[in-house]
Amino acid sequence: MERDEQIETPDVLEFDGDHEDLSETVSLNRQEKLWTELLESLVRERKDTELTSFIKEVYSSDIADFIEKMEQEDGLYLFRHLPPDEQGDVLYEFEDHVRDRYLRDILNSSEVAAIILEQPSDRAADILAELDLESVSRVLARIPYEDRVKVTELLSYPENTAGALMTKDFVAVQQNDTVKKAISTLRRASERTDDIQFIYVVDEEGAYKGHISLKQLILSRPQSRVKRIMKEELLPIRAYTDREDVANFFTRYDFIAAPVIDDRGVLLGRITADDILEVLQEEASEDILRMGGVSGEERLTTPLLRTSLQRVVWLAVNLGTAFLSASVIQVFEKTIEKVVLLAALMPIVAALGGSAANQTVALVVRNIALGELTDANTRSTVTREITIGLINGIIIGLIAGIIIFLVTGNQAIALVILLALLFNLLVASFVGTMVPVFLRKVKVDPAIASSMMVATCTDVMGFSLFLGLASVLLHITGTT
Repeated sequence: MERDEQIETPDVLEFDGDHEDLSETVSLNRQEKLWTELLESLVRERKDTELTSFIKEVYSSDIADFIEKMEQEDGLYLFRHLPPDEQGDVLYEFEDHVRDRYLRDILNSSEVAAIILEQPSDRAADILAELDLESVSRVLARIPYEDRVKVTELLSYPENTAGALMTKDFVAVQQNDTVKKAISTLRRASERTDDIQFIYVVDEEGAYKGHISLKQLILSRPQSRVKRIMKEELLPIRAYTDREDVANFFTRYDFIAAPVIDDRGVLLGRITADDILEVLQEEASEDILRMGGVSGEERLTTPLLRTSLQRVVWLAVNLGTAFLSASVIQVFEKTIEKVVLLAALMPIVAALGGSAANQTVALVVRNIALGELTDANTRSTVTREITIGLINGIIIGLIAGIIIFLVTGNQAIALVILLALLFNLLVASFVGTMVPVFLRKVKVDPAIASSMMVATCTDVMGFSLFLGLASVLLHITGTT
């Protein structure tokens, strides 16, 4: 359960009742077996009073985890013992497929409306976004006009923008108000607004002008004007800003909350740090999955056929690139026939080139995602990575060359693998930097295709360099 402040709870919870389990001391840690056994017993035996008392002290995340493991009938019985605000928190904690089932198949419009009325506007919009248009209309018809306007406005913004992330629950005061009047406004607004970090200041037309901290407002003289004590360093965010840029904004300036404005500068809402933590987690997960050729939306519960079709596309592309690498090897078929040892050494060159490229890609994609790699520092980044590739190529090439010479006694082969590794690590560093940069330029997510494209380049170049150098040096030295 998301809570505004830390709630002190005892290490154990005691019940005084006729149920034999309730007389025992129960740990609130869901990892404890007794915790699960007691809750299962209360649900199974439909002990309404004891169940209501027990779940008051339990976090929503724990309740959600418990419901997901229960039979649907028992889970719904427990869910309906929660007050609407807690039900909203539990819905939020559910896995996607469980939340979808509750919203689409189990809860009726009146129940969903009751839950939404107890949620912040951004959370309410997230819940409605899970429903089809007909269901959304039925739910909206059951909530007051003011709440309906807030939620529908949030639903109107494209997904993954600041407007879709923001909440309409904030405190704003006029710049010409006195501190006394601003405090009065704060008191009225606090009934519906949680986590008030700042009071935002607007002009007569609603345009954002600055902010005041709670401490500053309380300690200021009652007759002082708001515009005399407000600060302006809290930069506003445009409503249609991409959510990745919003996350970079928060991490760059260490903000815990920021106002959201429209193109005219009118204050629309606010975004808080907890929203950004969720964004960072989701974006990191998507990037990791995409770099592995997996859809960012795939889950363990995704239908098998859908998962297979999503993955097979990238596998087919990889098959094509594998044929490209194989065609390079075929060109040097005669060279390999003369020195069979080359066939055993080829994977070394390709594998090390791929590893070096993946290191560079991971760094570059991360810096692009964080906004740290820009047009201004692209050249210096490329130079830096090529230098690293040169150093590593010399070191790894020398190690490999010495090992091959000691094992085979063949100087030509040792020299070939040294040079091939040196040049392939240089290629890996250059390509690993430039491919993500190029994809960003053409508006393609670098995390999606970088690894595959770079791996193809290092494989093709690695085989070409290794076998090409082998052909030349073996011809010159007359080695067979």
